[in-house]
Amino acid sequence: RFPESARRLVDAGAEVLVVPAAWAAGPLKAEHWRTLATARAIENTAVVVAVGQAGRGVTGRSLVVGPDGVVGLELGEEPELRTVDLDPEALRGVRESNPSLANRRYRVVPAV
Repeated sequence: RFPESARRLVDAGAEVLVVPAAWAAGPLKAEHWRTLATARAIENTAVVVAVGQAGRGVTGRSLVVGPDGVVGLELGEEPELRTVDLDPEALRGVRESNPSLANRRYRVVPAV
């Protein structure tokens, strides 16, 4: 929910963002969790490891999203444990083909 936090980490040199959360369960909450994790990965061209606490009242559904927005691993609502290997070359490739970080503009000028 807080894109500014992710951007500050990436500006400081982060290539992987780990987001632990006890994301509340409810209608559309799992979809929101997935969408926001994917958005953070794409807009920052970073890997997002979104670790969702599983159990009563929370959604679980941990996932790993590549810097291109592709979900490489997604777990369910029950507690599970998985490992993944991350490829730094793939990250560099995405950052070369999608230079969104380099193309940012810090000044917003309203239209007249």
